[in-house]
Order: sequence, then C-alpha cells, then structure tokens
Amino acid sequence: MTRTPLNLAALASAAVSGLDPVAVAPMSTASAAPYDAAVVTDAAGRRWVVRAPHSAAGAAELDAASAVVTLLARRLSFGMPVPAGFATLPEGGRAVVHAKLGGGGINLEELGQEDPLVVGIGQALAEIHNLDPALLESAGLETYTADEYRQRHLSDLDRAAASGRVPAALLSRWERALENVAIWQFAPTPIHGGIDGRHLLVVVDGSAARLAGVTGWRRAKVADPADDFAAIVRDCDPDTATEIARAYAKARSTRPDRHLLTRAQLIGEFGYVTNLFDALAAGYPDRVTQAVSWLEQLADEVGGDDLIH
Repeated sequence: MTRTPLNLAALASAAVSGLDPVAVAPMSTASAAPYDAAVVTDAAGRRWVVRAPHSAAGAAELDAASAVVTLLARRLSFGMPVPAGFATLPEGGRAVVHAKLGGGGINLEELGQEDPLVVGIGQALAEIHNLDPALLESAGLETYTADEYRQRHLSDLDRAAASGRVPAALLSRWERALENVAIWQFAPTPIHGGIDGRHLLVVVDGSAARLAGVTGWRRAKVADPADDFAAIVRDCDPDTATEIARAYAKARSTRPDRHLLTRAQLIGEFGYVTNLFDALAAGYPDRVTQAVSWLEQLADEVGGDDLIH
C-alpha cells in the first residue's frame, strides 16, 4: 500500500503526542526501500521523518532498525534516527517517526583524500565495528560467522548464474574470490549493513564540514565489516578509500584484516546483482534492462581480472 504525504502526516500526528502538522513533503528513498517516507513540519517548527512500510517484510525491517537504533544511539558519538513514536497500521505493522537529523548526505565521488570528512567517516565506521557483537545478538539481529557469510554470497552467485543475465566473466571473477577461503578470515562485527553517501549526514560549521549523523539502519547485523566499505570502494577515488581505511584502522580496537578492501570491492560489485534481483522481483522490464546494462558495463571495466592480484 502506497501512502500520500498527507496520509503520512496523519500517522506522524498519531505517533507523537503534541505533533501538530502544518506542512509535509515527500522524502526520496531508494527504489527498493520497503516503505513510504515524508518530512513533516509541526506547529512548533520542528521537523520529523515518518516512514510507513509497504508490506510485512518492510514492517519487520523498520521494527528491526528502530530496535537497533534505540539500542546503539547512546553508545555512538554521532546522531541517529531514534524513534519518537509509532502508529499502528490497520493492515499490520507500524509507522515510525523520529526527529529529522541535521545535515545532508554526501557524494562520495567528490570526496578528496585530504578532506577532513575522510577521517570522520573512518572513525565513525570504527565506532560501529568496535561495538560488542553481543549487543546485536541479544536484540535478535542476524548474526553470521565468516564462513556462513561466504556461503551466503555463494548462494547469491548461484542465483545470479541461474538468472542467465549476468556476464560469464563476472561470474568467474566472483567465484574465484569466493572460493579463496584465505580472504574470508575476518572477525564478525556489528555493521550498518548498507551504508553509502546518502546515510552519512554532514553539517557545515563555518567553513568546516563534519559528520553529524548516520541513518539507514534497517540492514544492521553482525557480519563482515567489509560490507560497510563497499560503497566507499565503489564510489570513492582509490586514494580516498585508502585514507578512510587508514583512519578506520587507527580507531579500531583490534587490527582490521588485510583483505577488508578486497572483499568490499566484491560486495560493491555484487550490489549490481542485487539491483537485478530487485528488478526481477518487481517485474519491471525497464529496470531489468537497466540492471543488465550496468552488469555488462562492469564486465567491460574489469574483464576477467581477479580481485586479488
């Protein structure tokens, strides 16, 4: 069920006592996001974000994200979208409302290696990965060993091959990396699970920019820390990605494994397969065609090269 901004404003009012909406605007989301979202301004001038799920699966994701944010917010130094209230939906599930965090997302492609944000991003990722895995395990979030996570990727590879739409050169490249057990020796950590430039909220104080918040926690779990570097390796200049990893390593409580960025590159490339799976599931031919085009372009770029040189 898709809701209009006015529907979402009404849900926000029901979720938070004293929230009197005076304006509402739709909020852009990722194409595969399982919810509708809007920004609501109330009579006191406060701004709120409201999200309402499309399905039972979307409701479960929003509830999981709300639980992990509530659990972790007091343990992390940056802002997080802590729920201020919920509104039960007639068809099941809940809409969730939180105060809108300051700042806006960043374009990782434009981030230079000397930018002060580089250190801030590395330190923020280290903060997340330094958390005790038992915190997320006790909250019922997914938890994987290193080999379980590798096997999960192998299952995705089988699905990709079965689709008949992924270039053979990519399937071979990924299979070789996944069969190389040596690069999958990592210590599972709490991870954000899907971080990219949209989720890194930056504010400008005078002439200096700083990381003020991290959003988008619906895929949080205990798994491979490389997941949180996938977008960085994919979108940043290689030197910038290296500097982020260096700042990260300095802030980690334990030394990161040496294959972190290699796995991150693989996971970033796998993101194109996820786009294909989503397009096939949605049944939109144009989206399938676009996803296949991206995969073919990636195959042209990397050829049959191995991820490990």
